[in-house]
Amino acid sequence: MARKPGHPAPQKNTTAALTPEEADRYRQVVELRRAGWTFDDIAEHVGYADRASAKRAYDAALKRWGTAAVEEVRASEGERIDQLWRRISSAIAQLGPDADPNQLATLTNSAIRISGARRQLFGMDAPRQVEITGQDGGPLRTDVGDILRERLRKLEA
Repeated sequence: MARKPGHPAPQKNTTAALTPEEADRYRQVVELRRAGWTFDDIAEHVGYADRASAKRAYDAALKRWGTAAVEEVRASEGERIDQLWRRISSAIAQLGPDADPNQLATLTNSAIRISGARRQLFGMDAPRQVEITGQDGGPLRTDVGDILRERLRKLEA
């Protein structure tokens, strides 16, 4: 049957409707993950077969409910990272001049890892681009390149 002018073709729904039970489980997974639970713990608590199933449910929930859910999780993770940062900074500040160097090194390494996690969470590290040039900005010359050019000259002669 032909469509009437001005009536667009029906759109296919690529996202199947969730049952209320499925939606509740997805909501629980997102909330528990936001609270810092592991996927193993979430699977056991919500009733998924294993951690992979809980992770798939989490990914599906974030995909379904979009950027708002992702931003909420990112904000929660950021708060946890900030809390860890404050604890590590406080511990470093409390070390006296006679502090064990190993303890200082451990705390410093933890601070560096926490900082890296924060940068990664918020996408703060710009991609690195490296350009290598030869003398005075010219092409890079290598021994292998020189040998190949010499052999090509001999073959042409």
